[in-house]
Amino acid sequence: MLMKERTPVIVEPNADRIIPRRRALLLAGVGLGSLGLAACGGENKAAEQESSSSSSASETSQDSGSASPSASGEASNTPDPSFSKGYSGGEKAPEGKYVMADYRGPAQNVRVPARPDESYKVNSVEGLKKSVFAWVEWRNYAVQTGDFDVARQFVSNEFTEEIERYDYYTKLYQEGGWIIDGLKVFEFHGDDPVMKDDGTYLWEFYLKWIKQINVQGNGEWDPSENKRHDDDTFYLHIRHADSGWKIVGLSPLTSAKDTSQEKE
Repeated sequence: MLMKERTPVIVEPNADRIIPRRRALLLAGVGLGSLGLAACGGENKAAEQESSSSSSASETSQDSGSASPSASGEASNTPDPSFSKGYSGGEKAPEGKYVMADYRGPAQNVRVPARPDESYKVNSVEGLKKSVFAWVEWRNYAVQTGDFDVARQFVSNEFTEEIERYDYYTKLYQEGGWIIDGLKVFEFHGDDPVMKDDGTYLWEFYLKWIKQINVQGNGEWDPSENKRHDDDTFYLHIRHADSGWKIVGLSPLTSAKDTSQEKE
């Protein structure tokens, strides 16, 4: 089978630019629903979506700064009465210095992406792309901070799996927990998405992820790892509405049944 030419765009976490190049679109976060990432689903499998890039700085940042359960020696699947949340990196970071999450605490000084303006709502391919890339950045930000308010603006209520996952992660942070790693790489195939008869656009992408660790507020760890890489190609489903572009679901490329747009 011939592979389509990949022309991805990279959105670097905690950087101030979006750089067109033949690399990857970074997305921090986990689980895009049971239809999506590595065919994983369910609330307790939210951590099963993790990514890396074969050529991007995100891979280095994930692997060098964070501590996995085996590496830190601090991991546990049972609550720890003596557990307390501290600072990633071992100390409070100076203002403006980004420190990724590790076993000691959540990420510090995560860059806040640019807020979407009216141009993101325009019913055009350009508006669609701007919305998808903004969703990527805001989801990246949210998975490191627990603030999903802006990311939610780009997701339709039809995409219940994603909405429920946002609720799960929001609650995780509210209860004193956080996420280690969680950065994803999206490699979109082709320059433009393809429109279906009903007005929904499909954008094919390949997802790379390695692992993710959810740290509960009681010290319990919930690690997951991607051990397969032959089932990570999907279609992102996007549709325009009065309020702008909305992601309505995603579906496996090899699936004979498209259920990504099932109603609640």
